[in-house]
Amino acid sequence: MLGLKLPWPNVPLWVRLGVPISMTIALAIALISFLNHSNYEKTYRQLNVSRITVVARDLRQAIEVGLNVGLAPTNNTQLDKALAAAKDHTEGLRFAVVIDAQGKRLVEVGGAAPNQGWLKRLEGIGEESSWLGEDADTYQVGLPYRNSFGITVGAVILGYDKAAIDRATAGTRLTLFANWLAAAVLLTVLTLLGVWWITRPLESELAQAEGALADPLSGASIPPLQLPLLGPQIERGISDFVRQSHAVQAAMAEVPKRSQ
Repeated sequence: MLGLKLPWPNVPLWVRLGVPISMTIALAIALISFLNHSNYEKTYRQLNVSRITVVARDLRQAIEVGLNVGLAPTNNTQLDKALAAAKDHTEGLRFAVVIDAQGKRLVEVGGAAPNQGWLKRLEGIGEESSWLGEDADTYQVGLPYRNSFGITVGAVILGYDKAAIDRATAGTRLTLFANWLAAAVLLTVLTLLGVWWITRPLESELAQAEGALADPLSGASIPPLQLPLLGPQIERGISDFVRQSHAVQAAMAEVPKRSQ
């Protein structure tokens, strides 16, 4: 039982060739779809960061103009109006907050979660003009503002809806997956049909060669082989091999007679 070998199933040549080719094509399309989604997600996030950054710069300008004339953010009535307008007219904006150099919230519109860690961001920003962050519900853009002496004295932080961004990227991911699945199925069918059509003559010649070599010592004559794809050398080689096998079989049959 241990030495028993089960024969391999007689899988047609077009299947053995077509399946790996189809899988390679499907994997290539999947890789292209993945790269397209990654590029789309990156670009989409960058566009949203740019959009929110423009609003944040306008708010920072309003704060710095007030500081230059001696108005703190808490006393700047124009800043209150600008924050409210930004919240109402910027799609997806969840909150806008102005903090001082100690991280205290001076002016706020919308609902920002506590314990944001903005003070660490502000202290570590150095010469950078902005920072990017996030919490459980929002992606955030923070811009430090400076007084007339060029000293950083606080920051304005805008948080925009994370769920809206994630829904947009998830929708694109689902669309790309559906397109990949449809393309993979269609190209698999076309590939299998194409390989079947191309390999029909070759498979017919291989069947002829297999039949001729199935039992070369049986003594049965083989029909003339027509193997244009395999080539005349293989065609002659198979015929010569079968004839030599017949000759060896005949010689072996004469050995017992001579010994008698």
